[in-house]
Amino acid sequence: MNAPTRHPETEADRQADRWAMIGFVIFMLASLVIQATSIQLEDRQARLEPWLREGASHLALLCLVPFFPIVLDIAPLSLRRWRWSVPVHIVACLGFIVLHVLGFVLLRKLTYPVFLGHNYHFGLSDPLNWIYEGRKDAYGYGITMLTFALARMAMQNRLESRAMDEVATRERRLMLKSGGRTIMLNAGDVIHAKAAGNYVEVSTAGKTHLVRMTLTELERLLEEAGGHHVRVHRSHIVNLDHAMVITPTGEGDAMIELDTGETVPGSRRYRERYAQIA
Repeated sequence: MNAPTRHPETEADRQADRWAMIGFVIFMLASLVIQATSIQLEDRQARLEPWLREGASHLALLCLVPFFPIVLDIAPLSLRRWRWSVPVHIVACLGFIVLHVLGFVLLRKLTYPVFLGHNYHFGLSDPLNWIYEGRKDAYGYGITMLTFALARMAMQNRLESRAMDEVATRERRLMLKSGGRTIMLNAGDVIHAKAAGNYVEVSTAGKTHLVRMTLTELERLLEEAGGHHVRVHRSHIVNLDHAMVITPTGEGDAMIELDTGETVPGSRRYRERYAQIA
């Protein structure tokens, strides 16, 4: 019987979760050392107790790491589904607080008599103790959940970038994100591209698409797609098939006239790339 094939996006999420978990473990170890040694510096008589106390708290947190990907699978951080995700995360945060507190209390009750010779008392029936621990855990829940969500987002962006590269190389087309949609363009149809803040304006015959990517990323895709495009300025790419005239403007710069009637600045830094137009 063949094993079920996992979707690439699911695989990307699992890989992102693994990286986030590794980062979480490293952070927890650093936090343990810093907090335990800080207590020892404040109280020179405290030796083993800070390590047992903080170690129990951090170990309980590490045991709860798999909790975050499970909750994210149920309620992804998305504005489109916030009516569903917000209540789920509120319940999950409360569950996280309870499990963490019960976890470190149990570990301290087990270790204190063995290593310190006395029992540990927390006061589970005191609401103030829950409020004190709960506010810290709620903050930690939010930061950790956001870390896992950002790791997944970064991995999904990497997956999309690979898909764009494959389409450009195999089909000689560009797969671009514009206005929440994915558009497909033949590389040769791109006449001119201009940087616009965090976006790029991609001009074709009669239409301009606002694409969320860098000009350098677009330049790479056009090259992989076999387009006849060159970078003529730090903010401009042109299709040489549509370039008609170069007019020098002094100090090595120039203005490039396209067959659409548009003029594009050419920088002396990129002059070797567009000099072939003349």
